[in-house]
Amino acid sequence: MRRIALVTDFGTRDPYVAAMKGVIASRTDAPILDCTHEIAPFDIWEAAFYLRPIVRYWPDGTIFTVVIDPGVGTSRRMVAIDSAGTFFLAPDNGVLTFVIGIAHAVENESLFLPDGSTTFHGRDRFAPVAAALANGLSMEQLGPRIDNLVRIDYDPPTYDRKRAEGTIVAVDRFGNLITDVESARIPFTSFVLQARQKTVSRMSSTYTGNGPFLIVGSAGCVEISAPQASAAALLQLSRGDRVVIIPA
Repeated sequence: MRRIALVTDFGTRDPYVAAMKGVIASRTDAPILDCTHEIAPFDIWEAAFYLRPIVRYWPDGTIFTVVIDPGVGTSRRMVAIDSAGTFFLAPDNGVLTFVIGIAHAVENESLFLPDGSTTFHGRDRFAPVAAALANGLSMEQLGPRIDNLVRIDYDPPTYDRKRAEGTIVAVDRFGNLITDVESARIPFTSFVLQARQKTVSRMSSTYTGNGPFLIVGSAGCVEISAPQASAAALLQLSRGDRVVIIPA
């Protein structure tokens, strides 16, 4: 069974999400599920890292329809990826950086709404194409295969016997600073983290104690947290800051 999962930066106050859902619902009986509509406006990086930890928990056949599209109406491509039976539909702007699979350009304009706008491809293009995929349309019917997708500018973490280096890739609503350093790949069990001349040395497995501490988050990566407080505010660190992890 296929289902459509929406990821946008539209928010929920304006009519945009409702319009997309209306187009989809008028073309398919597939369930329409909301992942989030709270990606920061135009924030391709946030969208790419939002998708990265959640996809594994969704069933095969899910069609992730990702509309963070600051280039709407321009010559940027619309693309679809089949990743081992999970599908992704998005603008080719880097939001699918971490998705591996067979990619197609979406060029079959017969699938789009007639007389569509240049400002709302979420409704006029992504929604009807998502519905068509949910109804069983093949990837080959969307358009030609491609292999040169746009990727965000990102340096993955590095690991050796004496240190691991990575990046704060997200700050959640609690102020937790989420890095891309995977705990399982750090070759030492006790460590400290350094970032912008700040050092965090306390480690914990729960959100207790005093002051900022290191914890392995639910995605398996090292995070900087603070009990009932924002570690980001306390330490004045933010997304994009580099981190170094060394033995304690």
